[in-house]
Amino acid sequence: MLLKQIVHFKKFTTTEQIIANYILENTTLMENISIQELAKRTFTSNASIIRFVQKLGIKGFKEFRIQLLKSLEQLDLEAEINPNIPFEGNSSLMKISEDIMHLSQQAIKETYHLLNEAQLMQMTKHLYHAKRIFLFASGDSQIRAESFQNKLWKINKYAILAKDREEWALNAANLLIDDCAFFISYDAKSANDLFAAQMIKERGIPILLLTSFPDSELGKLSDVIITVSRLETTETEKIATYSSQAAFEYILNVLFSTLYQMEYQENRVRQLTRAEVLQHYKEKPF
Repeated sequence: MLLKQIVHFKKFTTTEQIIANYILENTTLMENISIQELAKRTFTSNASIIRFVQKLGIKGFKEFRIQLLKSLEQLDLEAEINPNIPFEGNSSLMKISEDIMHLSQQAIKETYHLLNEAQLMQMTKHLYHAKRIFLFASGDSQIRAESFQNKLWKINKYAILAKDREEWALNAANLLIDDCAFFISYDAKSANDLFAAQMIKERGIPILLLTSFPDSELGKLSDVIITVSRLETTETEKIATYSSQAAFEYILNVLFSTLYQMEYQENRVRQLTRAEVLQHYKEKPF
């Protein structure tokens, strides 16, 4: 969403930040304002505004204004959806379907705009070079982690996920310097995760974190953090983890794809070979 991209953009010059602040504070005026009028009201120039919109990946001011209006319309629609309880007791089946679609889109779009390319590359490299990847997740996040583990196996990456009782402690103790630990947690406040991370940190093993709370204690121990959108509350009022799990699934799919790309041709060969072996197995008479 363009509005949130403007809010979170970190590389504006002082002049560009003045333009951004004016736009954010006067969104209702943007439908009919010209580039000359915007330059006059922000005490800047046409060229400064063009540089501002180009920094956001947009060619010109006219296109920027169109995208901004679309962003405002989308914001109005999203504001009507409560991420904790995204439908009413009397909602029709199609209204529920529509609201869940918009909520999922919102979570993914916001997470995309929070992505930092350098952090994404750094996390990809840690996962790529790790001899073994130890996954730490619980509850609904464990389901996402298990799906990610399954994908990693398909590209010959050895991933280990704790599922039963105190397996997380055993895994934390078994990590070696050539491994990496990957924590997937929305609120990053699990005492078990924190204890495991402290054990792992002492041995200098890379810690990766996927969360909505990067400033948590677990975040302070992590070497690389990717942040997902924070739409849900951590209170008991939410009926399901709709948006957080959509965001997690999106980022894990991105990471699998970036890892796949690191050895693109080799992974294509593995995929085709695996398909041939499975086909041969199915046709083999017993």
